[in-house]
Amino acid sequence: MDHIKVLKRAWEITWRYRVLWIFGIILALTAGGGGGGNGPQATFGGNGNGGFPPPGDFSMPEISPRVVTALIVIGIGLACVIVVLVIASVVARYVAETALIRMVNDYEETGEQRSVRQGFRLGWSRTTFRLFLIRLLTGLPLALAFILLFVLTAGLVIPSVMAIDAHNVTIGVIGIVAATGLFFLSLFLLILVSVVLSLLRKFFWRACALEELGVIEAIRQGFGVVRHHWQDVLVMWLIMVGVSIGWIIAMIAITIVLFPVILLLIVVGGVLGGLPALLIGGLASLFFEGAVPWILAAVVGGPIFILVVAAPWIFLGGLMEVFKSSTWTLTYRELRALEGLEIETEMTETEEWAELDETDLDSPPDGS
Repeated sequence: MDHIKVLKRAWEITWRYRVLWIFGIILALTAGGGGGGNGPQATFGGNGNGGFPPPGDFSMPEISPRVVTALIVIGIGLACVIVVLVIASVVARYVAETALIRMVNDYEETGEQRSVRQGFRLGWSRTTFRLFLIRLLTGLPLALAFILLFVLTAGLVIPSVMAIDAHNVTIGVIGIVAATGLFFLSLFLLILVSVVLSLLRKFFWRACALEELGVIEAIRQGFGVVRHHWQDVLVMWLIMVGVSIGWIIAMIAITIVLFPVILLLIVVGGVLGGLPALLIGGLASLFFEGAVPWILAAVVGGPIFILVVAAPWIFLGGLMEVFKSSTWTLTYRELRALEGLEIETEMTETEEWAELDETDLDSPPDGS
């Protein structure tokens, strides 16, 4: 397989097929962990009845039952919102993943660029749920193994500490050393298995999305592709690791170079996030006291501020997601094409040998 050709084609698709950027940005927003930050802090002018209560007024003994009830209600509401956002994030992530795989494959077969609506139609299908099931089926045992590792380590450390408390220092130290060694060795093996599963999952997903296979059959098919072409897969994985490292370095350099732009984005984000935060906080201060207006203001303004400040990096991350997905989709296509050529070659050789055998049978023996 020509790895450089695949990479060049993936970059060409990423740059020309701009509808894919939408789905890449969705992946950039949903595939990684969410960032954290403090919302903008501001106060209304005027007396205490018309704005945020000053921080100095926050006193635990003065919190009324009404405020406590409001905080509980807000906490429950935030928990519900978080659950809804997590579910929406998971759905959006796998819809975008499916759309990217299918749109790139369709573009390679027909040369036609789909619209955003068509992309969502390609992504919203049974395949999306199957990709989730593949992730669950391959990731859940690993998660359970991590939990078991911590339980076993605690099961060795706690008796060792108790032995040291009972003046059995030697036994306790041996137990702690053994637990530490077991923990780090097992952790290394689990991380290694996690990396291998992450690589295999790319082929499981593409076997499912491109060949319309069920969960088990897609896992079997994807594993077969990797097993038959493990050298090409390993080389491509190493190249992509290098690309990821180079991407991180480039992002750091971009952040340094664009530091003035970052300051400008902080100001813009403060304005765009601060205005609705002040509005919500001011309205809330008419009905609530204490920390409630501040919490509501942060809940409204914080996400807006973060999105504005992180917008360039989210966009660039979306491009990277498109490039990575396109690379692995093209890799899967190339490896499947190689398998097709191998099968055709074997069939041709078999037919040639069969023709030779028939010729030998039809020809008269020597000396006749």
